[in-house]
Amino acid sequence: MYPVFFTIPGVHLDVAGYGVAMMVAFLVTIIWAANRAAKSGANPDVILNCGFIALLGGVLGGRVMYVAHYWDEFMARGSPLEVFIAIVDVRKGGLEVYGGFLAAVLGVLIYLWRWGHSLRWYFDIVAPSVALGFGIGRVGCFLNGCCWGGLAPELPWAVQFPFGSPPAMAQWLARDPGAALPAELLVHGAGTMAMPREVLRASDEQLLAARRAAEGGSQQLDSLRAQRERATRPEEIARLERQIAELSRAQAGKVDPLLLMVGRTMSRFDLSPQELRRLAAQHPSLRVHPTQLYSALALGLLAWMLSALYWRRARDGQVIFTLLIAEPICRWTLEVLRADNPVDTAGLTVSQFIALCLSATGILGLIAIQFAPPRSPRAGIWVPDDEEGAKAKSGARPATGKA
Repeated sequence: MYPVFFTIPGVHLDVAGYGVAMMVAFLVTIIWAANRAAKSGANPDVILNCGFIALLGGVLGGRVMYVAHYWDEFMARGSPLEVFIAIVDVRKGGLEVYGGFLAAVLGVLIYLWRWGHSLRWYFDIVAPSVALGFGIGRVGCFLNGCCWGGLAPELPWAVQFPFGSPPAMAQWLARDPGAALPAELLVHGAGTMAMPREVLRASDEQLLAARRAAEGGSQQLDSLRAQRERATRPEEIARLERQIAELSRAQAGKVDPLLLMVGRTMSRFDLSPQELRRLAAQHPSLRVHPTQLYSALALGLLAWMLSALYWRRARDGQVIFTLLIAEPICRWTLEVLRADNPVDTAGLTVSQFIALCLSATGILGLIAIQFAPPRSPRAGIWVPDDEEGAKAKSGARPATGKA
């Protein structure tokens, strides 16, 4: 698990493992689809345009659906500004695959229709790449620790995610047997919570500074609170309360509030940064199904099958509608093993509900294309224009051949 794949030197900008996987998925799938287009006589530039539209739509749609799905958690972040920042921060993951898929399909659909390209043909070209892209994206989920599976203590290939990972945090909150944490790994603010994994990536200097700030601030606050308890005059009590409030604000302003809470825990148990990290390493998540890897494997096989089907298809549209039938079956099966999605949509998880709708669409699509011409009327062999070079124009496409 690599939630942070590497840090850019100088600017200290973390590059998330999920983001790296998404970038690899985008590049690999676009190259594969463009190569398929070139071999079958389609315009590779159209594939590139579809790719960028799908990338934008995939991120926006996936984030919108994720935020809607976990809206209560975002609203609990605090002020409207903090909620907004949490919504737009996708560096740590937080994208619903189906939300991104639906938005990407809509964007590509509008583009192909607006510029007069064949919908059935170009969707068939990109369908294997879509499956492969989903599969690589699931590797990113594994790196991030999201989309984890249910408990599997006896399974030989079950996996454990590190302390502070989404599975570990969820298991602690659910009070799963064996997921309890020692007091040294808890912080206390408005309530009690497990230390987020981000604080353990802070430097030793930052953690020690947080501990010193907590110790110094606590001594001063304890002294002021003791004076307030002894005070009898209203004006003296009001003055001491103002000083306590000002000191608390100043203390929070010097050190990140979350680090300050960690500093209090370190001070209470006399922990060094190294001891804190060693203790955290001893409390990974419970063993769970690696559903992300199951999904990656299933989608990789599906991509290979769809690629083979593309060159053997009898009708344009057959490949994309097969994808719409097969991928939701994989997703439905994996939803049974996953532990992160609530059952909140007509007795199903929201992904299972969307999977049913997509499979129904695929079945209806396969039926509908039986009444359409085997080859789309708009599917013509692409011929580069001699004057503009990069632009394309449609020519007559033969009724036979691989494409």
